[in-house]
This record gives sequence, structure tokens and C-alpha cells, in this order.
Amino acid sequence: MSKNISYSGILLAINIILLILCNIIPTNTMFFMILASLPVSVVIMEFGIKSGVVFCIASAILSFMVFVNKFEWLLYFTTFCVYGIIKYLIEKDRNVFLEYFLKILYANSSVGVLYFLLKDLIFIPMNVFIVLAFQVLFLIYDYIYSYFIDYYNLKFRKILK
Repeated sequence: MSKNISYSGILLAINIILLILCNIIPTNTMFFMILASLPVSVVIMEFGIKSGVVFCIASAILSFMVFVNKFEWLLYFTTFCVYGIIKYLIEKDRNVFLEYFLKILYANSSVGVLYFLLKDLIFIPMNVFIVLAFQVLFLIYDYIYSYFIDYYNLKFRKILK
């Protein structure tokens, strides 16, 4: 149990440091949010889905205090923070096409909810090109996320043990 808490605490500290960098280096906000989403999958792989959910909640609470721009926090929480959990739940013995359909459905619904919540507060340009670019970028993000999980399982996990 103490290994679980200490390892998760270290990963949470790395997660929050990456999110603090969003405030310091505003040009790379999405990059740091993507990197900050990866520790959730490590916690899920090491300690299970329940620990992953607790980690995600802790990350959401601490990141709310860290983010200066609360719109960025909302984006991080609804899309990147919970994606490790969503990915784990979707990729359980399903057809690959169904997995990708469900992942794209999740991504579009979360961004769609954000768009309708925020469109009156901030200007968000929307056209067909942006929607298609989002689809492609999301698939690239999912591929990189899967690659990270494979790399962690094959190489990095052995180094840590």
C-alpha cells in the first residue's frame, strides 16, 4: 500500500510540474497537457483502475489550484486528465474499429461540450477544416499514448523494478 501511495505521489508531482509549465510557457500548453496525461496510464497499469481514478481526481483538484486560466483547466480535465481511464475502459477485448469509434466519439463529445459551454465566453473559430484537423490530431495523440504504454511496459517498467 505504501508503495502505491509513494509511486502515485511521485507521478502526481511530475504531473503537476508539467501543468505548472503550462502557465510559465504558454506557447506549449497543449504539449504539456499531453505529457501530463500520461502518468494516469502508468498508475492504472501498476495499481489498477481504482487507483487511476483516485489519481485523476487528485490531479484535477491540484491542477485547479495550479492553472491560472481556468478555461485551460477545464480543457485539461475534460479531455486529457480522464483520457487514460477512458482508453483503459474502451480497450478491453473489443474490435479495433469499435475501439477507435468509441475513442473518437468520446473526444468529439468532450470537445463539443466544451465548445458549447465556452462559445459565449471566448471566441473559438469552427469550420470543417478545424474539425477534420482535430480528428487527425486526436488519432495521432492516441497512437502516441499507446506507444508510450507499450514502451513503458516493455522497457521502462523493467528499469524501475
